Amino acid sequence: MDRTAFIQLLKNNNERMELFFGSDVQSNARIPLAVQFTFSRETFNGPLFERNVKDIHNQKSKQSFFEFFSTPSNKSVLTYKMLAHFVLYPQPEQELQRVELNEKALLNAGFKSSGYQRIAAIFLMDEAHAKSAKILHDEMKKHHYFLTGKDDIPYAVLLTKKQGDPVKLAETMRKYYDALHSKDFKNGDALQAMTQLLPLYDEEFQPVLVDYVVAMKQSFINSGVKVKKSFYPYLALLALAGATSEVVGEIVEMEHALIKLPMFNEMQAYALMTAAQYVLKNLVENDTLSEFNDSLLFMQALAISDYIGDVPILLAIDILDIFF
Repeated sequence: MDRTAFIQLLKNNNERMELFFGSDVQSNARIPLAVQFTFSRETFNGPLFERNVKDIHNQKSKQSFFEFFSTPSNKSVLTYKMLAHFVLYPQPEQELQRVELNEKALLNAGFKSSGYQRIAAIFLMDEAHAKSAKILHDEMKKHHYFLTGKDDIPYAVLLTKKQGDPVKLAETMRKYYDALHSKDFKNGDALQAMTQLLPLYDEEFQPVLVDYVVAMKQSFINSGVKVKKSFYPYLALLALAGATSEVVGEIVEMEHALIKLPMFNEMQAYALMTAAQYVLKNLVENDTLSEFNDSLLFMQALAISDYIGDVPILLAIDILDIFF
């Protein structure tokens, strides 16, 4: 989809959602949902969305939909994004069953139930994969005990989709964390998310990737774009993609176009993330990832970063209160 068509569909989807949800759904949940539909090349249809949600609810025979999607930590944008994942999936019933089985595999491996565990279940392959992810997550805790938590489970799943040494991977993450912090990247979850993506390139620490990320950040700053912590994971993805200054220029140009839309008035940081997603997805679709040859894994890394983006997660009225 070209840029003009994407922006028009995004604007259209947001307006349709505003009309359908009204004031019940705040912009911090509505805009990511509109973006999700737009990247799927779908026009939002409120009544159809409601029917699809009810169909999914009816599939939950042993556990209520409320229990599945609305734990205390998950009555927010994650609820809407998970709903959209199933609604937009070609075979939602089969996908729901697959995710349920994967969630049980993660629980059996030792992970505790959470919204982030459910995100991880989308990307899990099997029980053996769940066990590998738990080993890696435990190793990550050894290097960052207080910083490593439930939001890191999807990254542990992502990194163990290929065979690797969990001890080495965790050590490499910590090396990237320390190296980037010394280059004025701020401590916290966003920096850890970035350093969990970089080992996708190689489980051995690569100093050149640190230089690449630093140069990428400076390129955005030189273009007049403020780089907030929420954008750190996207810098890692750009480094993995071997992005050039031209790619940065495309993202900046797209971001400038997006922030002109009223929907991004109070979410300018999300406009930059959406612009990066758009350009990176185009690189994958056009088969022009110069440094990363596993396009499926790259798209999954991009999807996880979108799910766990450091967007302000203010509680919205739960979607179940709207429909049921």
